[in-house]
Amino acid sequence: MKKISFVIRTALVLSLAAVVLCGCSPKASDERTLPKCFSCTAAIDFDDTTYETAMSRYADGWWEVELTAPEAVKGLVFTINGDDTEISFKGLHFMFDTSKFPVGSVVSIAVKSFDRLAPLTLDVVEGESNNFASGNADGMTYSITLDKNGIPLSLDLGDSGMKITFTSFEIIEEQPEQTTAAEESVTAAPQTTASPETTQLSNAS
Repeated sequence: MKKISFVIRTALVLSLAAVVLCGCSPKASDERTLPKCFSCTAAIDFDDTTYETAMSRYADGWWEVELTAPEAVKGLVFTINGDDTEISFKGLHFMFDTSKFPVGSVVSIAVKSFDRLAPLTLDVVEGESNNFASGNADGMTYSITLDKNGIPLSLDLGDSGMKITFTSFEIIEEQPEQTTAAEESVTAAPQTTASPETTQLSNAS
């Protein structure tokens, strides 16, 4: 009986050792926040199209997003600043209310995904070379891959089917609040210049 008990204990010890050596033990976890302000380039796969972008997040609610591919949208720039959004394309400019941004547009989904994740503390699972986090943020299902320094490598948005793959990523300092073009046009004092005819009439009188 003692011999059988010894064999069972030995088998259990060997099984536990095998689990440890094979790396099958639970992975360590950590908590991280995403960089709040950054400049990056990324490929966005969405609706059977790959968009190449240059994106900068200067502060909460302040973005600049330029589409660099495909050719049909190359050069399209979105400047989002709080309640105001400006679209620039080939010298043309158009301003509209940010709340009226098309919900299903590639830029809107990408920007809002980071705006939802920025204030969160993510439960990160550590892998051998990269770290991972997934969950639900304000109704948005996400899965994000980070390098060991906490820099995002990719972001999958399950509900929309969008995948963002970052090709470069630089953390920047938060920028001071920017005055929008609309505000400048309201607050700027109008400048008046007397015409030559007006000057001559004044002298004559």
